Amino acid sequence: MSKTHDRELGLDRPITRRDFVYQSSLILGAVLAGCRRGDRQAPLSDYPFEVGEAWYGPGGIGDYAASHGNTPAVLRAAHEVRAGRFDEVPANAMDSGELYDLVIVGGGLAGLSAAHHFRRLYPGGRALLLDNHPIFGGEAKRNDFDVNGVHISGPQGSNDFAIQPATGEPDDYFTALGIPRDLTYAEPGGAAAGMRIPNDNYGFLHWQHDLFDVGHFFGDTGGRWVKDLWRSGLRSAPWSEDVQQAFLRARQTEARQQIDSDLGPWLDAMTVKAYYQDVLGLPPEVTTYIDPILASIIGLGCDAISAWWGLHFELPGFMKPDRYEDITFHCFPGGNAGIARYFVKNLLPESIEGSGALQDVLFGSVAFDQLDRDTNPVRLRLRSTVVRVEHEGVSGASQRVLVTYTRDAQVHQLRARAVVMASGGWINRHVIKDLPAGHHRAFETLSHAPILVANVALTNWRFLERLGLSAAIWSGGFGFSCNIRRPMIVGGHAQPLHPDQPIVMTFYVPFCQPGLSAKDQGVAGRAALLGTAFMDYERQIREQMTTMFASGGFNPATDIAGIILNRWGHAYVTPGPGFMFGTGGAPAPPDVLREPIGRIAIGHSELRGHQNWTGAAGEGRRAVETLLDQYF
Repeated sequence: MSKTHDRELGLDRPITRRDFVYQSSLILGAVLAGCRRGDRQAPLSDYPFEVGEAWYGPGGIGDYAASHGNTPAVLRAAHEVRAGRFDEVPANAMDSGELYDLVIVGGGLAGLSAAHHFRRLYPGGRALLLDNHPIFGGEAKRNDFDVNGVHISGPQGSNDFAIQPATGEPDDYFTALGIPRDLTYAEPGGAAAGMRIPNDNYGFLHWQHDLFDVGHFFGDTGGRWVKDLWRSGLRSAPWSEDVQQAFLRARQTEARQQIDSDLGPWLDAMTVKAYYQDVLGLPPEVTTYIDPILASIIGLGCDAISAWWGLHFELPGFMKPDRYEDITFHCFPGGNAGIARYFVKNLLPESIEGSGALQDVLFGSVAFDQLDRDTNPVRLRLRSTVVRVEHEGVSGASQRVLVTYTRDAQVHQLRARAVVMASGGWINRHVIKDLPAGHHRAFETLSHAPILVANVALTNWRFLERLGLSAAIWSGGFGFSCNIRRPMIVGGHAQPLHPDQPIVMTFYVPFCQPGLSAKDQGVAGRAALLGTAFMDYERQIREQMTTMFASGGFNPATDIAGIILNRWGHAYVTPGPGFMFGTGGAPAPPDVLREPIGRIAIGHSELRGHQNWTGAAGEGRRAVETLLDQYF
């Protein structure tokens, strides 16, 4: 690229992203992210890369600045585990002599829920959470920016929740943790008054598309915007009459109209693509449109995912799109980081500065020195990557589980009466050393896909107001969608929602290559995600935004104040046919993996297929209750 082009994109500006020198030592070439067709290259079998700041990029401000997406340290440690470095216990491992009633591997929402229920059910016990990141939350973290003295936030990954009813049951987390139910949001001001802006980053894609100002950008037809596509704009889309009619038919079809027998197993035996093309007879353009939407919520597109999930997500052709119009999707300023913080504040009251009020829990400083105190009944130890978990002796008769982890380049060991693995199958299959053959086979059936979440801090969003858009969907180029959100009112105040003021625009970017197997798509996607330097992604983002928004007056050199990338290499389990009901008479993989391994139980959101916060909390609870019932 020419220096003039770089200046036009703003790549020469000293903004919140360039506190380091761009020198990529990655040996993998940059690959545009998104759902790609026609590329049948053999996927790479490994990722020989060096990660540094030129790869990782800036992290913004505040407690989450050092932990955005998979950190370089986490990537190195995970690849060392996979490469077999810890197949034998290192001779220099330091035994701390610690013994806990319960060790929980993973400080995401599943692990935090496991700790919450352990304390609820066994109040005199001692537990330790080991998390490999610099801050708790798993993918429920946030990015914070300071733009011209204004604090704005975006989610690193997990976002979107509905208000739970007050039942008083153990899974009524809103009541147990003190999460308020009367949540309100700012209204747009200035020239944007009356604009329809979503609260979250998902509803506008399909479920509540008609409630917001969503524009579809057709770049291959001269850069045409089509607004309100499904209610009034379909005739303006550059699709043939047959394709337009196919979309209309899909949006009026229900899966239950197709079969009178047991719907679940029937759907779970085929992919979404097979259902669309073989059952409904829809043209491939429908599958192409749905691919990135499906991939953004469950990892891969229609050719890899069981059709059972088409019904679960109420996609076109499965359910009529009207059920969600009366449902409010909520999102804290940093996504579900807010829920993770409520769990931690409840477990360790001194760990987050301030009271239990919403504004304190969301934005109080984390007191890191309070997390791992010996006096805490539940301790939380960060930057600790578990590399081996094994029973001492025969698992069926053992009284102890030996846990080996690395921290600050040193290998440590401790013991527990029981262990919850609130971590994903991509690492559990290597870490649990006495894993039964059936569990190994179940893990072999699972595949995982990555996602890139890019938060772009804008100095203003006048270009969106001029275009009348709060969200965009497109095909080709970088990603497939982006949007701004209505800020939640917290403590009587909200981050600004005025087109002259800063805001965060968020891109959720899946990686799928239809035509490859699910496993190969995951491998190829991670190669692209990990093999692209920060500056290459920054260039793609700036070029994509310029292509779409220049007609509204967007100037990448002045309107972008910062970019943070959150790379999640194994963001989703990708549930293909048989995930829910099994195949050939064999049990479904999650049913096998839920069986405890002696004093070790697996409790992770991937066992639900759709990885959301309630599923994570539910699996963490189930795992700890299983162990308590048997051993305590």
